[in-house]
Amino acid sequence: MKFGKQIETAAFDLPENWRPHLIHYKTLKKSIRLVVDELESRGLSTEWLNTLDTDEAMRLDYVFDGDVKDPHPCIKITIDDPTSIATVEEPALLKLIPVTEQLKTEPLSIKIELVRDSEFFHLLLHELSHAAALHDKEKSRFIGDVDTLEGQLTVAASPQKKDMYAWREIFNLYMEAQIFRNETEGQYSPQSYERSQEKLEWFTKELTRMNLTKKLSSRHSKKALTQFLAINAQLVHFKHFQSLNQTAMIKILKKHDKRSGLSATSEFPSFAKNNAIFVEGILMSLFNAIQTKLITIVPQPDDYDCPVCFSIAWRPIRLECGHVFCVRCLIKAHRKRMYNCPICRQEHAVGNADATNLDQTLQSFMMLYFPKEIKEKRKENEREQATINKQQCIKHTLPPRRLAHSTSTAIRSNSTSSSRDSNCNIM
Repeated sequence: MKFGKQIETAAFDLPENWRPHLIHYKTLKKSIRLVVDELESRGLSTEWLNTLDTDEAMRLDYVFDGDVKDPHPCIKITIDDPTSIATVEEPALLKLIPVTEQLKTEPLSIKIELVRDSEFFHLLLHELSHAAALHDKEKSRFIGDVDTLEGQLTVAASPQKKDMYAWREIFNLYMEAQIFRNETEGQYSPQSYERSQEKLEWFTKELTRMNLTKKLSSRHSKKALTQFLAINAQLVHFKHFQSLNQTAMIKILKKHDKRSGLSATSEFPSFAKNNAIFVEGILMSLFNAIQTKLITIVPQPDDYDCPVCFSIAWRPIRLECGHVFCVRCLIKAHRKRMYNCPICRQEHAVGNADATNLDQTLQSFMMLYFPKEIKEKRKENEREQATINKQQCIKHTLPPRRLAHSTSTAIRSNSTSSSRDSNCNIM
């Protein structure tokens, strides 16, 4: 199937009001014939223009004068020795050079305005500006929808609500789906739309398979999830729209160059670089709006793990170098006389830690957002301390209580700590 027919067929997957904003590939393709006719009438046949690539005495530059509102494509031919022009096999070209100039030996530069080519690019830029207008409108609507959903999710997924952990699973699954991975990697390909569509369908099916939708107890949460899926579907459609227009533009420029012998594929994008079709990272900026405004509403425990034990850094100790660890791992480091920071190796960062290194703000944040993880970490601490006490009791035949006291003196206990953490207190 030819591309003109393909783009017409693919357009039916887009919202109906978007379709008129697609590049009219067939119309542009027909106008290329007029460009070729004009070139040939001036003695600039495709075959002859292609020979200039190997002609050292005569060079051609294809440039765009004017601006994006009024482009003037033209050809600049530089002839090192005009006396040699009489030997060319293009009689029409001789008409462009006065006879007096043909007798000179100094280099000669000829500028040829291309009327039909100018009409072609006026038409192409009109198509691109039409697409850009839709882009700006939809981008504003998209950002508005994200902002609205941000306010709804802030309430529905707050720690005071029952649905916080369900939303955490949903967002974790969403990041695993990598629906817009190509945008985060700065890559583009015509197939990336199909991949994003497949990943969105996978994400939706996984929500059902894992019963995550049913885990949402409130009506507001269920409504917010529906809107979240709609926003992603909207972005996938927008990606399809961008993909079709980019592909159409690339193909029409290649068609132009193949039939005319010119180099619009390399020259035109830089001329129209500010048009939305050419701006890099448009989709990535929209995807980042989802990540920064929605996904971060419910923090993930992995982002607050201790870099030593890879579980939540409960009772977070912020060393003087700025790195944060759980109290348990720092007690172990201190017992082994490992006084330097495990990450940056700053000397005595662990050894110098005291009660003031407990990050109270971060601890309060963790208690608010990770109550289940903290509960499990406390149990792990208690089990580990019980094992240590038992081993030392067997080795030294000392009462467990005495051992528990002796192993906690490395760093003084915080007076506000819970009794459950008494066996692993640092400070």
